[in-house]
Amino acid sequence: MKSTLSNIFLLIMLTLSLVGCGGGSSDETTTDTAPPPITPPVTPTPPTTPPINETNDKPNILFIISDDQGLDSSAQYDYSNDLPITPNLDDLANAGLVFDNVWASPSCTTTRAAIITGKYGINSGVTYTPAVLTDEHELIQTHIQDLNENYQTAVIGKWHLGGGNPSPDHPNQLGLSYYAGNLSNISDYYNWELTVNGENEQSSEYHTTKLTNIAIDWINQQTTPWFTWLAYSAPHSPFHVPPQNLHSRTLSGTDEDINQNTRQYYLSAIEAMDAEIGRLLSSIDSEVLNNTIIIYMGDNGTPRRIIDTSVFERNHAKGTLYQGGISVPFFVSGKGVERIGERENALIAATDIFATIAQIAGSDTTDIYDSTSFIETFTSENFQSNEIIATSFESASTTGVAIRSDDFKVIKFIDNTVEAYDISGNFSETIDLSNEDEFSATINELIDFSVQEGLSESNIINITNVILDNTNANCEAYMAQYMSNANDIARDLLFVGDLQISVENDKCIFSTNAIPNHDFNDGGNRFPNNVSEQSDRYEITVTPQFATDTTPLTLRIDNAIMLNGVKVDLLAAGCFGIANGKTGCNDINTPWRYDPMHLPNGFNVDSHNAHSQADGTYHYHGSPLALFAQDPSKVSPVVGFAADGFPIYGSYIEINGVIRKATSSYRLKQGLRPSDNGQPGGTYDGSFRDDYEYIEGLGDLDECNGLVVNNSYAYYITDGFPYIIGCFKGTVDDSFLK
Repeated sequence: MKSTLSNIFLLIMLTLSLVGCGGGSSDETTTDTAPPPITPPVTPTPPTTPPINETNDKPNILFIISDDQGLDSSAQYDYSNDLPITPNLDDLANAGLVFDNVWASPSCTTTRAAIITGKYGINSGVTYTPAVLTDEHELIQTHIQDLNENYQTAVIGKWHLGGGNPSPDHPNQLGLSYYAGNLSNISDYYNWELTVNGENEQSSEYHTTKLTNIAIDWINQQTTPWFTWLAYSAPHSPFHVPPQNLHSRTLSGTDEDINQNTRQYYLSAIEAMDAEIGRLLSSIDSEVLNNTIIIYMGDNGTPRRIIDTSVFERNHAKGTLYQGGISVPFFVSGKGVERIGERENALIAATDIFATIAQIAGSDTTDIYDSTSFIETFTSENFQSNEIIATSFESASTTGVAIRSDDFKVIKFIDNTVEAYDISGNFSETIDLSNEDEFSATINELIDFSVQEGLSESNIINITNVILDNTNANCEAYMAQYMSNANDIARDLLFVGDLQISVENDKCIFSTNAIPNHDFNDGGNRFPNNVSEQSDRYEITVTPQFATDTTPLTLRIDNAIMLNGVKVDLLAAGCFGIANGKTGCNDINTPWRYDPMHLPNGFNVDSHNAHSQADGTYHYHGSPLALFAQDPSKVSPVVGFAADGFPIYGSYIEINGVIRKATSSYRLKQGLRPSDNGQPGGTYDGSFRDDYEYIEGLGDLDECNGLVVNNSYAYYITDGFPYIIGCFKGTVDDSFLK
């Protein structure tokens, strides 16, 4: 007898057609008439469906992912009183099994990588957003096709596994036979770039609707079992007014209203997604739908701006390891799900979805990679679930691991600080129990688990006196936590360098105390200002681009950040005839600025061409000799990144098959300086930066001391002026402004 699951979805659509999702006209303007209330449809309890694999036909798999939807924004959970109206999702949940303890990662990229590979981020290489998933990892799509070549697979929607600047064919390069969607976040739901199997086109159709149309078309073309991964961008920002027939709210769409009532726009996007999910399900042939298992999941918690603060603290939202960031909605319905209208308390991690989908498709393996199947929960209340689960994340604001058992949770941050919570009675995590002796054994047990899994290693790299050797021009390649020991020679003091390089929103974040990885203040003359630890943050774009015009060096811009956490600041605030000649020259247009690298000027740099500023910040004025080898037999490594994002290499470069030092195109002017009207006079000898002139083609490098090699632009360190950077080819990041 035909299952009544398909009849449920027909009932949903009939109900929606009678009451109307939007309650008004199809335009997006505000009306004074309130929309009629939506009455959730009455859902009959369907009979038990055959367990998976008890029939000859393998089930179809529809895996739906929402973006940025936490438990406080899901009507299938009773945490919040401010929820979206989602009759279709409600019916899916009521006709199946709702999971109460599913953990994702706190960001979209890291969660998607965990699901699609079945691996922790430490094992997939995707520990931050927007990291790149490489082709060395097996995807769940290729895995189930290896199990059963009849399975057809498609990934539709948001990808976000190709880094900050994904290649159009990245999903296909990883083995997907069909991909259609947006490779990264969209900036406009009504105007966005659609990629279909490596080809880009612009779409003006509402994003949620377009993805649904693509899924409908693809599913209805299949004649063998299929697995559809449908990843909506909704309700992720930008916040907007969905088509009026897809939601229940009266929204004006003005910037002021969006800013004042952001959560309402966010919830409307969930409602629009729900309506389109209902349309998708009603479009599937009843016999096909009867043989389909549907899995629904949120990829991380609700964003800070719109989280329900009656449920979670605002700083416990998406991007954090608190419950508001990692505890997500998850439910299953359809073929093989015997537990109807029930809830499940098993501890499930995002990685476990890989093994579960594999078993749905016919695998007899319950454990693979970092993934354990929970398929037994679909038919039994007695499933022996994970005793402990964990998830980890790296970002500029949150780096660490969260671990939990049934009721107890520990967060261990990269600086080894620990927080602990009894989430059975304090789900919002407002009472930290880490200092309570009675919980110390449980805390240690959970931390030991994370260490065994390789998740809570601090991975702090000691770079004391290290000579760099990595030539990778992408700042993401250097993401790590670094430390070093350095002696202030003149003062006989020991300092500890602290540098963290992380990635966030297409930028590399350098958080540093500005202490170098080598001894300093060894120039024979003690620095006039004592070196002290700083708390600096610099942001480097992952994808630097040439600007229309070059930007000159000024006293208002730090020039670069080196891979030991020390900045470059080439200019000195000293000019001829102003104050004592060492300070006071703050007008960049003042001529005859002293060059700190000219030894007779007496700026007291040490053996690393550096000294300290008035606030104690150690900084380079010339070549940071300690960072790269003076070895003419090999090309120099990357030693840092300029304020515009382009990399800085050491001195040795390969040109026409020959390795040698790169040469500057600047030279000393000939003759005498002007001497009248307060001019310094004397011979051009390098005392002043104005003593040099740029001669195009004189050396290897351009006026900014850079060169394109292998289609990539970079700056190169030179023995002579301008030493590191002469100007900026790209756009300077605001974090370098003093």
